[in-house]
Amino acid sequence: MRETVELFGPALHSQAANALKALSRFAVWAIDVGYDLDRETVLVPEVLERYRVTGMRELAPTSRSAEVSRLRRVARAVTRRAPWPAAGAPGSRQGLSAPYMHEQVESYWAAALSQNGPFRVQALTAVLALTVGVGARSGELFAVTRSEVTRVDGVVAVRLGSEASGRVVPVRAGWVDRLEKVAAGAGAGPLVASHRAGRDQAAALLASFEYPAGLPRLAVARLRSTWLTGVLSDCGVAEIFAAAGIVSGKSFSDLRPYLPAPEVGSPGWRRLAGGGGSDGAADIGGDHRAVHPADAGAGMGGDRGVRA
Repeated sequence: MRETVELFGPALHSQAANALKALSRFAVWAIDVGYDLDRETVLVPEVLERYRVTGMRELAPTSRSAEVSRLRRVARAVTRRAPWPAAGAPGSRQGLSAPYMHEQVESYWAAALSQNGPFRVQALTAVLALTVGVGARSGELFAVTRSEVTRVDGVVAVRLGSEASGRVVPVRAGWVDRLEKVAAGAGAGPLVASHRAGRDQAAALLASFEYPAGLPRLAVARLRSTWLTGVLSDCGVAEIFAAAGIVSGKSFSDLRPYLPAPEVGSPGWRRLAGGGGSDGAADIGGDHRAVHPADAGAGMGGDRGVRA
């Protein structure tokens, strides 16, 4: 470890100490899973990605991100054959945020119901239902009205996104009742109403809520990761990784052109809801219309489309 740190060439004593600490933790994990501690073998993108996904669960998300960044800087400096892109090279991406645990989500839901006043209760419960239940992005939260909540062959779904690139997403089975109650409480307006504006509209809204001690401020990125983790689990992605002997799905996009086109209402689409796809919840009413799968694809069909 010390030789690797010396090759890294840190300018400050604190940098050397942090690098040594990160390398030591990484080395313990690498030995446990059977790697040979050769720099050109373990300090490579695939192994560090596996470490990030499976070997750092005891660390907080912020600590995990800092440690991985530190290891990547060391790896670039001390390896010669590893396929590291240059630092800051085009195409590098930020990793997804860590999801919330089920117990945390339930605590946030209880906190939402305890907000001061019905407007704030409606706003926070709607944010949770649209993110954890449907996977809405920050910019989509404020455009969803009750008429965007629909059914596709009995599965409750929500229209998200712009008219040109919108999508119909099935509501996670455990969130159908909550979403329908939120939609009913919104009346004719958006499910998430806010007087704030600008790029940080969602972050500013989440910062305005009251959270009990021990619950940090919510982040839409983590809420969306919570939805995505549930969807990936129901679709057997962990089993696919294990069967294929891979630890990262970054190359899956190379195969995307060879996969069947996504189809709203298909068995694969219904699987995104989990729990069988539908719990028989009652219609909301109003413009809550049934949608045939053939009318719910690109452009969303009908006379309404998807709200921007």
